[in-house]
Amino acid sequence: MTYRLQTLGRLRLLNEAGREVAFPEKGLLILCLAIANGHREQSRAETAKLLWDGVEPSQAYVNLRKTISRITAQQMELGRTFLTFSQSSILLNPGTLTSDLDAVTDDGGDAVARFCRIATVLRDDFLKDAKSHGKALDAWISHQRETHMSLLRERLLAATPAAAGKHRELLKSAAMRLLERSPSDEEVRAILKSALESEGRHHDAQVIFDSVSRSVPVIGSLPSAPVEVLVGDDHQQRKPPRLVLLPPNSERADSAAAIFASSLIEDVTIGLCALRSVSVIAPYTAAQIGLQADKANTYERHTISYILDTRLTDEGDRQSLFAQLIFFASDEVIWADRFNLVGDGLMQSRRGIAHRIASAIASQVERNEAARHAYERNGESYRSYLLGQRYLKHLNLPEIRRARKSFREALSDQRDFAPAMSGLARSYFVEWLLTARGDRELLTLAERHARDAIAADETLASGHRELGVVKLYLREFDESVEFHDRAEELSPHYANVIASYADTLVQASRPGEGLQKIEAAIDLNPIAPDEYFWTAAGASYSLGHYEQALAYIDRMRDRTPADRLSAASWGMLGDRRKARQFVRKTLDVHPDFDLDRWMAIVPIREDWQREHYREGLKKAGF
Repeated sequence: MTYRLQTLGRLRLLNEAGREVAFPEKGLLILCLAIANGHREQSRAETAKLLWDGVEPSQAYVNLRKTISRITAQQMELGRTFLTFSQSSILLNPGTLTSDLDAVTDDGGDAVARFCRIATVLRDDFLKDAKSHGKALDAWISHQRETHMSLLRERLLAATPAAAGKHRELLKSAAMRLLERSPSDEEVRAILKSALESEGRHHDAQVIFDSVSRSVPVIGSLPSAPVEVLVGDDHQQRKPPRLVLLPPNSERADSAAAIFASSLIEDVTIGLCALRSVSVIAPYTAAQIGLQADKANTYERHTISYILDTRLTDEGDRQSLFAQLIFFASDEVIWADRFNLVGDGLMQSRRGIAHRIASAIASQVERNEAARHAYERNGESYRSYLLGQRYLKHLNLPEIRRARKSFREALSDQRDFAPAMSGLARSYFVEWLLTARGDRELLTLAERHARDAIAADETLASGHRELGVVKLYLREFDESVEFHDRAEELSPHYANVIASYADTLVQASRPGEGLQKIEAAIDLNPIAPDEYFWTAAGASYSLGHYEQALAYIDRMRDRTPADRLSAASWGMLGDRRKARQFVRKTLDVHPDFDLDRWMAIVPIREDWQREHYREGLKKAGF
């Protein structure tokens, strides 16, 4: 048996036993170039130009020579010679290597056999996980992907309707892959609908197709016009936004509710392929995305604009399906709902739930398109903004300052980019909070950038949120509540806004209301940032629930910012030994910490709440 090069999905080299073997990354790309282009021989000059197009030609040649040296050493170690090199060319040795692309180019068999072969292997994109190596190689990869999709479409059309019986599932998955890239392809759309009808799913298919293609009135309000990309010269040039529907993750994956929920989301995904204003990620890819640890990076790499996140939750003796539609650019929940899954009525309720989910997605995506255009009209600015958002999730000074640098870079490319202004405001406030020095200038800068964000876009919830946060720490409690109220009105499902509102309520001596709000925010965003749990802990402490406060702190990834609160909680519980541990940790980070100065900084409206916190800190040993 020969070695095998895998190019679809993650690029890697496999030995005869199917195990991955080490090989230089650029060497794998050179193998890939030779196989995909159908050339046994490649020019060294052209190869260097393609792989290192961003550097001087002389440096590209140096880089290629170093790569060839590494390839030669690795081939000697493997005892295989896939590539040989002359002064001017690179030669692929025939018979030493097979590839998954063989199935793509194989013309053997009848139309159905050719379709099945290509549809089976083209579940993943060509070089899906490859890092960018420059514009030339990126363009080549895009061209290969387009070629694959064109060939898949050609073979799908040729094999239909002969493949509609035995190979119906493969036909559906291929149709969805094609509609993901070209939502307006009516021939492929007709094939998908015909496949559903041939399964006897006339009603299921029609309900979903109707709800997204003709805006049939359903629960909640829908657009009055058919759902299409908004009219305008700039919109006609834009590709439709990409949407992924993640199947629910469940520990009891084989339960009736879990099986029902997964099939339901797949049904909705198929139905949404009728929506011309959005490109829907096929279920196979969506399932793979759902398993990724770094989802934010995955969404960015796949240029995904909207995510339907779903999960099963237990409610006594029954389960419910929670679904939320997230706008990735702002990490904002733009729609959320919960559906009861009654055991005996699962199949009866499927139609209605599918209808509501599909209709809500169709409606909300259309309404949010102006916001998406505002975020994505400048690619470099948007990327810098996303990077800043990622840094902001970490409550430590180095990451916060990296976030600020990224937001400034975003604004240098797009001066009126309100989300980056809002991010800058957040960075100054968080630095003020972490340094615990009461630096008024940081709050002044935060307020200025928050007002700039509102002036640039008064519909942006995060601008009002940041101004509300600053007003809280300036002890202007009523104004803080007012700005948070406006932010929540603009984005009623935006977990970050609700969490900030909760913090304001806690500090405004309304901890019971604050705890309810922060629990609602955690429900919307269960893998929450640390500040959510910090706020919940503060609310719990103010209510006298000290063990609950510590439990919330334990859910933080980095508990250091909450060390003072941990110390106060253990102090109130009478465990001075544990309390002293957190006192020492606090003093390690802030050796000049002074209790009276800190209590003067902390914005608490009522004396009873301030004295309660002071009591805990004193009992801890501060």
